[in-house]
Amino acid sequence: MMTDQEVTQEQFARLIDDIAYLQDEAEALKYVIEQVPYTEQPPDGLSIYALLKLLDHAQVNFFRPIVEKVFSDNRVVNISDFEHFENSFQEPPEEDADVEKALNKIIKHRAALLNVFTKIPLIDWERGVKNSEGDIITLYEFSVEMVKAERAILKAIADLVMVYQNDRMTRREVDARSRKRKPE
Repeated sequence: MMTDQEVTQEQFARLIDDIAYLQDEAEALKYVIEQVPYTEQPPDGLSIYALLKLLDHAQVNFFRPIVEKVFSDNRVVNISDFEHFENSFQEPPEEDADVEKALNKIIKHRAALLNVFTKIPLIDWERGVKNSEGDIITLYEFSVEMVKAERAILKAIADLVMVYQNDRMTRREVDARSRKRKPE
């Protein structure tokens, strides 16, 4: 079922760029992630590794299946028929943490999702999806919400990386100052 909201080529191009951003961000994280304690769990949330696994879980088990369902059914898909990714996610065991493998999976799964998205005709982005509030939104709007959710997770990861990097620099400064104070 189509909504009466029109999705333009410009909106679609911007969406595809936003969706590709996760792939680029995962590539960039490869260069900084090994230097931080990615399995350390902060008191108020998930570890960096768990957040990466959550990101991939959301992509594979929530967002992509809903998009695919929109095309396999010729009716409005109810998001409530799918367990939300935050509710179905199970935190991975710390001892199994392989951050490079997690990033590579995100990149691979994002490439597959981008492939699906780029094959969707522009008119089909106007198909309806019933959100958790019961409102009918377009597939395009649903995908924009997907990007927002992913960016929130990426921001949490980036914030943790910054905290750990700043903490490490502070410790180096403290160590350097204490070495200067010690008599030789």
